[in-house]
Amino acid sequence: MAGDERVLPQPALLGLLLERPKHGYELYGEFHRELGRVWQIGQSQLYAQLKLLEEAGLVAAHVEPQLSRPPRKVYHLTPQGRTAFDEWVHRPSPSLRQMRVEFLARLYFFERLSLAGLDRLVAGQRAVCRDQLEQFARLAAESGDPFRRLVWEFRCGQLEAALRWLDRCLEVL
Repeated sequence: MAGDERVLPQPALLGLLLERPKHGYELYGEFHRELGRVWQIGQSQLYAQLKLLEEAGLVAAHVEPQLSRPPRKVYHLTPQGRTAFDEWVHRPSPSLRQMRVEFLARLYFFERLSLAGLDRLVAGQRAVCRDQLEQFARLAAESGDPFRRLVWEFRCGQLEAALRWLDRCLEVL
């Protein structure tokens, strides 16, 4: 099982900057509109994540003056940011908890950006799910505690459903 279950929106923000530079409020609106069904982010959280991305050298920003309004910060992707996004978008999620958010975001970017390699991503995600299914099935079979056995069987059912859904992804996309 994965040790760190945090799901950070940074890679998705990088993906939204691939097409062109954007200011923070524009990114917030696009994130909410395009990914809000699967990934929730508050405006202050988005700005905090942009600051971290900037400090890491994955995005750069410049201040753009506006008539009769305060200047705004416009963010653009750096080459390091592009590399980080490419690595993330092609990597399977290590757990179902992360898959329900990150993998759906990856599918969004594969479709939106017409990226190659969706079949490899799905195959990698299937391998992660199969490995976990085998582990949980073994734990269920070895458990002498009826409650724990039910927990592991429940997790197995979730992974079996995820595997069926992954097949559907390839049919649809």
